[in-house]
Amino acid sequence: MAKFNMDLRGHTVVFGGSGGIGMEVVRAVVESGVKKISFTYGGNKAAADALAAELKKRKVKVYFASINLSDDAAVRSFLEVAVKAHGEEVQHMVFAVGVSPNKPFRKQTLETTGPGDDRGAREVFEVNVFGSFLTSRAVAERMKQKKVKGTMVIITSTNGINSYSQISAHYDASKAAQAMYMKIAAELYAGDGIRINGLAPGWINTEMNKTLPARERKQETVRIKMGRWAEPEEIAALAVYLLSDASSYICGQNVMADGGYRG
Repeated sequence: MAKFNMDLRGHTVVFGGSGGIGMEVVRAVVESGVKKISFTYGGNKAAADALAAELKKRKVKVYFASINLSDDAAVRSFLEVAVKAHGEEVQHMVFAVGVSPNKPFRKQTLETTGPGDDRGAREVFEVNVFGSFLTSRAVAERMKQKKVKGTMVIITSTNGINSYSQISAHYDASKAAQAMYMKIAAELYAGDGIRINGLAPGWINTEMNKTLPARERKQETVRIKMGRWAEPEEIAALAVYLLSDASSYICGQNVMADGGYRG
């Protein structure tokens, strides 16, 4: 009988590796055995530097950079440099980047008018949808070309499945589109030995979710059968499972982790 485990060994790339969920994904794959990590970061270089220093203390080889994830050439260049830095092709990839403004539907705009909740729908789709599309395609095409049997996880959201909140309409719509891109890519590359899945978290205790109004947070918590929000580490553990051989027959699924949420 075949034995399956959650050990990971290959070069792993995490887009958004210094964010709330992304950082825990990086730590989780290292706990699972990965010794070569590449990750991207957004505007918080201090967090990226701190994570890199933490990993190096654990004898993990690290390459990281800040890039425009919706620039196809920049994504491909990042992968090329990362592979050269580690001397090994990418085996696993996680996309953990997300923009989630909360603003009344009637006040939402297409263009970004400021930071935080003033981000417009174009930026939300640029990051969440086009970023995950370009990065997953670039990695899959590279894996196919190099004959790597790899795995990928796209962090989506239950907001793209069962949320109809007017304050996050642009985010929810972007997450639904992101999941559809994932399913199409999974079907396209499955025959090349590349498994792609989505991981759809419910409510998570991250910095990004702190902008949710207190009243709405209370209302949402009541709907969670487990009575609490998840910690980023719990989502990271599921990401490792989906990257590993333990999930060898799961492909093209948008796996929900929502604590038993019922709307």
